[in-house]
Amino acid sequence: MTRREETTPRLVAGLHTQFAESAQLGQAIQANLRGLGYGG
Repeated sequence: MTRREETTPRLVAGLHTQFAESAQLGQAIQANLRGLGYGG
């Protein structure tokens, strides 16, 4: 197995984790904005 073949799955898994965290943060920001009276 090449180094790329070993590294890519780890990087992709990390990317999926970051996307999930980003979605959670986006929801928290929207909730905070709603609490401040911004955004429907």
